[in-house]
Amino acid sequence: MMKVLMFVLLSLPFGNGEAADYETYEKELAHVSGETIHNVINTHFQTSFSFAATGDVLIHDHLYEDVETESGYDFISRVDEVAPYLQKQDLVFMNQETPIGGEALRLSGYPAFNAPLEAADLLEYFDADIVSLANNHTLDRSTEGVERTANILNEKEIEYVGANTSPEDAERKRIMDVNGVEVGFLAYTYGTNGIPVPEGEDHLVNLIDMETILSDMEDLRDEVDMLVVSMHQGVEYEPYPRDEHVQQFEQIAEAGADIILGHHPHVLQPVDIYEREDGGETVIAYSLANFFSAQQDLDTKLGGVIEFDVNHKMGTGETTVEGVRFMPTYVHSEEYDNFELVPLADADEYGLEDADGVYQDVSEHMQSYTDELEVVEYLE
Repeated sequence: MMKVLMFVLLSLPFGNGEAADYETYEKELAHVSGETIHNVINTHFQTSFSFAATGDVLIHDHLYEDVETESGYDFISRVDEVAPYLQKQDLVFMNQETPIGGEALRLSGYPAFNAPLEAADLLEYFDADIVSLANNHTLDRSTEGVERTANILNEKEIEYVGANTSPEDAERKRIMDVNGVEVGFLAYTYGTNGIPVPEGEDHLVNLIDMETILSDMEDLRDEVDMLVVSMHQGVEYEPYPRDEHVQQFEQIAEAGADIILGHHPHVLQPVDIYEREDGGETVIAYSLANFFSAQQDLDTKLGGVIEFDVNHKMGTGETTVEGVRFMPTYVHSEEYDNFELVPLADADEYGLEDADGVYQDVSEHMQSYTDELEVVEYLE
């Protein structure tokens, strides 16, 4: 038994120099087991954070020409309706589809992209914490494009993954501490549009190779509480993933990924909550589509923000991803003028025909694989 002495003050020495008299009581307290303490910690001591991800930031020439001003390129004024939904998050991941080499490397759009430096201001305005650079346009400006993109992201204090400036950079593990939770990121692309990786510079871009991916995951998994894998692959403009890509994503899930974020098709593909053999769950977003681009077909104008609640129990180290929500977005334009990114729920105000019907179609499509995904007009 533990004993606690409780002192009850019976008199005070009001300046008379006499010592105070005390009475002492003993109270017996029951022993508290380690198991009880452990359960209390697990029940009451946990940390959490909000995490959001988007699809492609794809800076076409039509887009940067539309936002050009006398002093530069003002992308920021065109995203004010959506940016606050990212700015309120604890962690933001985006897919930066184009190199940001600036005018020194000659600005250009499709098929070999290079964006103004102000594209990095846009990412900063979105409050992006980390971006994937692993995509089929990674080498559009070769080595210098990768280096200049990495340099300006470093200046903005935005982490990048999937492309690297050196062998040492390629070995650097992308781990972010969010409210005491260690989050690891990996990113890969199916290829680089036929542009060969320069000889001796294999570090420049992470190419999809399952043996490499599984090895990278094994190296990182034990160092983090949550693992996010970004995969740039799939078939452009197809609304559903092909069977071979589903199998690949599920293999990555079984290897320990908590969240898998898909890019490249430029259109939305469904989200799935995949139940792993170990009893855990992996959120798979097969394609988050375009987020901000100049593509003109309706399906390529639709994108969104996927949001997660991440909870981490301090005692067991268990991390869970809960409350998966998706807010559809829409890129309004008058052909190639007046681009603006807005919530799809507001698209009727920007002239989208049958906006309510489009919203309903997107909701049903994104929930094709699971009813655990909540599609919302706005993120709270």
